Amino acid sequence: MRETEARIREAVAEELAADPRIELEGAEVAVVDGQVILRGVASSYRAKWAAAEAARRVEGVSSVDNRIEVRLMAPGDDERIAASVRRALMSDTELDSSNINVAVHGGQVVLTGTVPSGFAKSRADEDARWTDGVAGVSNRLTIVPSRREEDASLAMLVERALRGDAAVNADAIDVVVDDRHVTLSGVVRSWDERTAALDDALRVPGVVDVRDELAVQKPGKR
Repeated sequence: MRETEARIREAVAEELAADPRIELEGAEVAVVDGQVILRGVASSYRAKWAAAEAARRVEGVSSVDNRIEVRLMAPGDDERIAASVRRALMSDTELDSSNINVAVHGGQVVLTGTVPSGFAKSRADEDARWTDGVAGVSNRLTIVPSRREEDASLAMLVERALRGDAAVNADAIDVVVDDRHVTLSGVVRSWDERTAALDDALRVPGVVDVRDELAVQKPGKR
């Protein structure tokens, strides 16, 4: 294994070990040309995605192939899990969950109903995913925008949101809007900047979803 890949592999392993959210059996980390491949068995959906987040924090990681399997350590109580998910949705001050329905079957959460934006759909998915006992999430929420914006106006609003975020270099990002579907392309300096840009776009009222065509700049390149 090349020296750089060995360094990345060791750094990812350290991140996994240091994150209290992550409990994995048989954890394996492989690195190929900057891509990290994660294997193992997690006791929750939350642990699986926390592992991917931990890997992305490591300098030099270009992408993450998350092959971690989720297996609940003990049979889950579906009614208890559903109640926990509902509480998580209701306690989220950035989300109106009044039209969201929650069902759980064998630890698998199914979200149905309507939300006003792509951000709300993503937020509900995240709230459910991080709830203890959840093995997976099927997000079937339908986006019904509270108001319709013309594509040109919506693009300007997205660009304004990007420029208003100090963590984002808006000049390096191209914004295209087609029927309220936003596409972001260009090169960003880090995974954190990529996440911030996508989140900024999703928060704009009227945006249905955001397609990610952003590339993360490799270390040492300008």
